Amino acid sequence: MFRNKNVLFLLIALSSLINGYLLTSIRYLNQEYPLSHFKFSATGNIITIIIFGLVFIASAINIFQRSKFRIQHLQLLFLISFISTFILVASFLIVQKDIKIVLYITFLLLVGVVLLSTLSLIFSRSKVIHWFSSLTTFIVIMILFSLVQVVRVYYYVDDSQLYFTLGKRADAGVILGAAVWGGNRPSPVLRERINKGYELYSKKIVPQLVLTGGGSPNELTEAEVAKNELKKFGVPEKDLIVEDKSNSTVEQIHFVRDKYYNRLKWNKIIIVSDNFHLLRAKEISSFNNIDADGIATETPLSSEGTINFCIKESVALFFFWLFGIG
Repeated sequence: MFRNKNVLFLLIALSSLINGYLLTSIRYLNQEYPLSHFKFSATGNIITIIIFGLVFIASAINIFQRSKFRIQHLQLLFLISFISTFILVASFLIVQKDIKIVLYITFLLLVGVVLLSTLSLIFSRSKVIHWFSSLTTFIVIMILFSLVQVVRVYYYVDDSQLYFTLGKRADAGVILGAAVWGGNRPSPVLRERINKGYELYSKKIVPQLVLTGGGSPNELTEAEVAKNELKKFGVPEKDLIVEDKSNSTVEQIHFVRDKYYNRLKWNKIIIVSDNFHLLRAKEISSFNNIDADGIATETPLSSEGTINFCIKESVALFFFWLFGIG
């Protein structure tokens, strides 16, 4: 293996650029969006630029340092960086979502070690990498970042006032799917989303409703159940758009984007979901160049349920930002 510290740092810097490009490509691929639509303002793109930009800059600074480095440490650092690239490529080739998530987590941990190790070498007099310290520090940073997102999700305020008080209108309301009970009945969560969607329609805030969500075998889909309930309320079938194949929020937003928003040149949609879900739904919409506001349902939750939803949505939001899944 290479024994020249300048070559090793150059390879680490090159690996960071490759990882940044691959991660961005995977994010856009998972969003079924061409990379030509790249925009610097997207949160995931900003995070990617910061992480891999810091690795590149730190590697460049270390090249010009005259201090003696432990070559074995630099070789291992390069190997970790190379393995992280390999893992990212493997995640691109694997279909199973659970395995992908494990690979994504492993990739993040390895990248964190590379990032903090290259940064620490700039300021370290001994030029020794403390591997465990780098890993634990990165994990602590990730936990703190996650806690910030939990607070953001918990205190998120929807856009109800714009519509129910200020009288704004939108091209369509999008009711995101939720569980079906007994094969043909809406769960309490889905029931509240249906009720809120009907409220938007009955008050003429939206002229039509998009109903999303697939289902399990031998039961009605989430979208079909919502359609049946809204027809009972007297909503004409012509004002109900049904999407009954999706299994995730991302797929539901893609349907709206490809089938209606872009083709019919809609200007604004309203997403109807639980308050804890709206921040992620709006982030997905924004990434896909959809101008969306969110209206929250009034689904009651226990304190335990509230905490669980906040944590789940915070993690899902982070994985969407970096990998485009969710």
